[in-house]
Amino acid sequence: MQLDRPAAPSRKLIGLTPLIDVVFILLLFFMLTSSFIQWQSLDLMVSTGEGSEVSGEPPLMLGMAPDGRPILPDEPLVFLDDRQLSDLLAGGDRSVILTPNPASSIQQVVWLLDQVGALGAASVSVNTGAAE
Repeated sequence: MQLDRPAAPSRKLIGLTPLIDVVFILLLFFMLTSSFIQWQSLDLMVSTGEGSEVSGEPPLMLGMAPDGRPILPDEPLVFLDDRQLSDLLAGGDRSVILTPNPASSIQQVVWLLDQVGALGAASVSVNTGAAE
């Protein structure tokens, strides 16, 4: 006597097309949400209020135009270029006090701090107090 046994249930195969679609969507998502900007750090020191001058010279007071260009506070319409700034910082031991313009962005202030430091300033400070 022969018994009819039901056939063993076969496994259903997972289709690769939906899997490839999901992987492609995840890849697209991570590519579009990631950032490819190279982050750089800027060393900032907080003043304790008991500063010592780097040299006997008084610090160079720099102002900032609304577009981020450096100016001398006494001559607000004269914009300084790299050559003029490096001439003012000649000797390499002069400190700079930068007074940012309220209309300037943080990026412009950081860019100018980096530029003045690269041109040879011994130290760069930011005047955050209100202009008198």
